[in-house]
Formats: sequence, C-alpha cells, structure tokens
Amino acid sequence: MTEETHAQTVHLVVADVWKDKNEEPKHAHLLLVTEDTDGLVDLALRIFAAQGYEEAELHEIGSITEEPDEEPHRSAYKNALTGQAALIEFEE
Repeated sequence: MTEETHAQTVHLVVADVWKDKNEEPKHAHLLLVTEDTDGLVDLALRIFAAQGYEEAELHEIGSITEEPDEEPHRSAYKNALTGQAALIEFEE
C-alpha cells in the first residue's frame, strides 16, 4: 500500500436498518472514506437509502485506523480505501 493509502481515514457507521418499517431491523456496518466529515451522517443515510433501506437508525460513528484482522471487516476496509462504500449486513 502507498503512504497516501495509509493516511486515509476509514469511517465506520454502525446502524440498524429497515427495508420495510414493519419488519425487524438488520444490524449494519458501513465503512467509507470521505473528507467531508461534516456531511458524514447525511452521506451514510443516502448510501443506506440507495441500498433500498427505508429507514436507518445510526448508533455509532467512528474511525478505523488499522486494517482489521478478521473478515468481513478486513475486505470492507480494503474496499473503502479504494473509494467504494462497503456495507456489511448482519442477520440477527
């Protein structure tokens, strides 16, 4: 990886998401890189909507500073570094 890649901050958004408000939510993690940290919440909500979610309840927003050791977060982290948003959905 290049020095520039290591300097990028990968943001982690933890949320519950609903494709239908009448169903149980899915737990989701969204990993992405953006310089617009002020617009991070709006961007995350737009990404969830683009994935077909009617509603999202954001629980936590943080940063990942090192490549995760385990999947699926390792692959999602690598995808985020390429400029793609990576969405991990958990079945509960």
